[in-house]
Amino acid sequence: MRALKKAGLLLCLCGAAVQAHADTDTDQATQPAAQDAAASVSVKGIRDPDWKPYSAMLKGVKRFEEKHALAPGAELRFVLEPRRADVDMHAIALRLESDEAGMAIPLGEHNIFSLPVGLGALFEKAELTVNRKAGSVRCMPYVRSAATSDTIRRLGDLRLACEVHWAIDKETLHFAMRTAMSAMGGPCNFVSQKGTYSFSAPRRIANATISFNGKSAPVPFSGASFTPPLREQDWSDDSVLELTFDNEPAAN
Repeated sequence: MRALKKAGLLLCLCGAAVQAHADTDTDQATQPAAQDAAASVSVKGIRDPDWKPYSAMLKGVKRFEEKHALAPGAELRFVLEPRRADVDMHAIALRLESDEAGMAIPLGEHNIFSLPVGLGALFEKAELTVNRKAGSVRCMPYVRSAATSDTIRRLGDLRLACEVHWAIDKETLHFAMRTAMSAMGGPCNFVSQKGTYSFSAPRRIANATISFNGKSAPVPFSGASFTPPLREQDWSDDSVLELTFDNEPAAN
């Protein structure tokens, strides 16, 4: 496999964000070594392209299947999001690359995509790469039931998205960090108020509330992120979060 270099990572799941205040190390891959003859995407010339192990992504797919009851009407997709406002998302391209094979992954509107599965041994050690510099783009689970939108979110969808994200990202954490997070219940079920998991919104939030069966409550938010009550079981999966945006764009 290609050469690796070490890079520090704060466990940041924000487009979801876990605020557990701990640092760890993860690996960043260098440029992919293989391209197929009909490659429509190239990361050549881009230093340290963003990447995720395909095997880790498949753990997220498995977790989605195990927890699908949280959002039975939703399918699992993913979305590429900029980490900063100055990241150019035009002509962004995604590939699955191994030493033996490579394939382009089509991106839909808003850079949403479905992850191919069941690709066999040639992709066993593949990596998901994007033609942007490392640290500029994040890949997030995109779980949406029918009748939801950027302003109307379902709590069960958010719970399932968190489960998928944790299943993917925990494999890249240092053992001590992974153990500590798991001992706290994991980011989707933190047993302490000190740990929170927040989701990103496309614009700065002016107000956020959750409601179900006539009961309603405010939802904490800051800038373009909000923190739903994932672990509070008195809120049903069918609870609805309503977000109101102000006129300022989100600062990624």
